[in-house]
Amino acid sequence: MSQDDAGTRGIGPFALDHVLPSELPDSLGTVDAPDHYVVTAIFSRRPDPVELELLGAPAVREQLAAAGYPRVTLTPSDRRLLIGGTNLHELESGLAHTIGVILATIGERVAERRVVRQEEREELRQHEAARAATVVAAAARVSFDPSTSHYR
Repeated sequence: MSQDDAGTRGIGPFALDHVLPSELPDSLGTVDAPDHYVVTAIFSRRPDPVELELLGAPAVREQLAAAGYPRVTLTPSDRRLLIGGTNLHELESGLAHTIGVILATIGERVAERRVVRQEEREELRQHEAARAATVVAAAARVSFDPSTSHYR
């Protein structure tokens, strides 16, 4: 099993579980509350390295901009996603759904790649098993009989 398969096999979609309230600005709900800030969300599982790579791709920023969130940034940090340039209202009003779709799409792409890699590994394993069987059979045909010292 490769490193990028090890952490995600059969453990659920690439998604966010919840917002971490303790990471929100202390001034929320007051007149001093900022309009936009970083919202920390927790991934539902440890992300695959390839998922994180795709999350940082320019296409994700383009998707956010096309959905009306050009200033929003998505920065993974271990099992957290730092959603910058936003607020709770914006998340509730559609940004959370947009991020959910982005993550689900990335997760599906990585899962498809994983299936292809598994199929390639299985094909290679079968090829190697057939090759080994051929070598064993060839070795078994070798005769050291002095009267017929040739390949049987």
